[in-house]
Amino acid sequence: MNKDPDRREEAETAFVDGEDIESGTGEGNGAVPGGADGAAETPGHVDEVAVREDELEPEEELERLRDRHLRLAAEFDNYRRRTRREILEAGEAARADLARRLLEIVDDLQRVGDMPCDPEAHEALHQGVGLITRKLLKALGDVGVAIIDPAGERFDPNYHEALIATETDDPEADDTISQVLLTGYRMGDRLLRPAQVAVFRYDPEGNA
Repeated sequence: MNKDPDRREEAETAFVDGEDIESGTGEGNGAVPGGADGAAETPGHVDEVAVREDELEPEEELERLRDRHLRLAAEFDNYRRRTRREILEAGEAARADLARRLLEIVDDLQRVGDMPCDPEAHEALHQGVGLITRKLLKALGDVGVAIIDPAGERFDPNYHEALIATETDDPEADDTISQVLLTGYRMGDRLLRPAQVAVFRYDPEGNA
């Protein structure tokens, strides 16, 4: 038996409008999707958590940037100190190399100055060589070159080079420098050339 056409049309219209005639539920009955147990508040709670996470993220990023800045600052400071030290060492090495070359000239001038002088022909030359030597030594002193002239001092292998051993009967003179054969030079703590010396050696058996 067929249903009443009017009743059927009414049901279809109700279904289209979002109402369920048999269950009595729909948008018009005031029901809240998700039930009345507070589930409707979940989207707001999620948003609140997301906001808190968004508020923490800039702080973490700031901390990372701060750490990176400190590391870069420390690396740059180390680089600056290393560069400054290398520049100073390079400058000192250049001066030391120049001084070594000039020392050869000093040696030649000193040899000429030590030659016997003819009073009539060579006195002026002798005086001139001595003057040049003094000026050159002064110029070397101005850049920090110091003379090592250890006559009578205790032998020090850090600054002296022993070429000759001279016997002595005085035990107090043992290991002292009897003669400077070639002057030594240093620049600050850097040894340019050790002094070449003759050293006393006490030998009780050889002097018995």
